[in-house]
Amino acid sequence: KCCAGFGSSQLTPAWTFAFVIMTSLMSESKSLFRTIMRLHRVKLDPQMRSLGDTYARKEFRLHAKPHVQEAHRQMFLREWRAYVDMVSSQATVTGQELSDEQKSKLNDQQKVQLDSLEKSAKALGGQ
Repeated sequence: KCCAGFGSSQLTPAWTFAFVIMTSLMSESKSLFRTIMRLHRVKLDPQMRSLGDTYARKEFRLHAKPHVQEAHRQMFLREWRAYVDMVSSQATVTGQELSDEQKSKLNDQQKVQLDSLEKSAKALGGQ
């Protein structure tokens, strides 16, 4: 049973609904994550794949936690689906600069993370 250890009297309709929604979201997240890992394996060179895989794993772990707001989780999944579409459509995968508008929406932690990612990518590329 999905709810082992719980008597039927402990399962309220609200709890059951929340459980079904969370299970559905986690399934969607896992499927999307697997698609990203597959794309990295096929499309990226080994150095970029290592960097991309590490970044994706970290981000998906952060957003799989229960305290993440639903709106934020949906935005997260939407942006990763757009990433899958972009990478899938490219014959050769190339990076893309963030627009000023995109940069302005980043919080301080994201700016530090972006800077760290940029340094890592440059170090891998020997620049």
